[in-house]
This record gives sequence, C-alpha cells and structure tokens, in this order.
Amino acid sequence: MEKTQVIRRPILTEKTQMLLEQNKYTFEVDWAANKFQIKNAVEFIFDVKVVDVKTIKVDKKAKRVGRFNGFTNRYKKAVVTLAKDDKIVFYANENEAQDQAKAEAKAEKVKANKAQDQEVESKLAEKIAAKKSKKTAKEAEKDSK
Repeated sequence: MEKTQVIRRPILTEKTQMLLEQNKYTFEVDWAANKFQIKNAVEFIFDVKVVDVKTIKVDKKAKRVGRFNGFTNRYKKAVVTLAKDDKIVFYANENEAQDQAKAEAKAEKVKANKAQDQEVESKLAEKIAAKKSKKTAKEAEKDSK
C-alpha cells in the first residue's frame, strides 16, 4: 500500500481538538493499514516524528433516512502522538497568525533596541560635553594665571 493512500483524512471534532493540546492527532485511515504503515505515512507526509500510534476500528451502525433503512460506513481511526517539538497545521490561518505574531515580536524587539541605543548615545554625548567643558574650564584657569 502506498504511503499517500494510508491516511484518508483528518478527523476534526471537539474531542480531537482537545487531544491536540496533548500533541495527539486523529486520522481516518485505510481499514487494512497497520500501525507501522500509519506511522511511516504520517512521518512521510507531514515531516514529523511519531512517538505512538493507537488504532480503533469503528463498525457500521444502522441508520434511518426517512423511510429507508441503511448503514453508516465502517472505518478505522488512528490517534497519532507526535514528539514535543512537532506540530501538524490543519488550518492555513494558524500559520499566518503565528508568523504575524513572530513579526510583531521582532518589531517590538527592534524598537526596544533602538530606544536603548538612543539612551546610550545621549549618555555618551553628555559625558563628552562634560569633559569638554572641564577642559575649557581648566584652560581658562591656566590662561588667567
């Protein structure tokens, strides 16, 4: 089985959103895929380090649509735990928000550094002015003697 065919789609529910805080991601996978194949597929597709894989087989359930009886499809769920530093981004806005926050933090650092540099320059200018005034005062005393 190809690595791109193992994972069908991510499962995004309230429960799986809570698991994201623990760095656990949930996917619907091929019924015949085993844990080793799932691990390799996630590492290959998302370029992350997988620590643990847990699988659950969800059987079909009887459902009624109007007067017709039917079944939901059976599928296999995989809960994949990633290493602490790794993260999978499902929404494009998450990346943009993080990049924007980083840019704002960088801009604030630059402003702080500029303000600090200006303070240092003003202190140096004061010291130089003080030294010059002392020299001129000493020269004036020598000339008066």
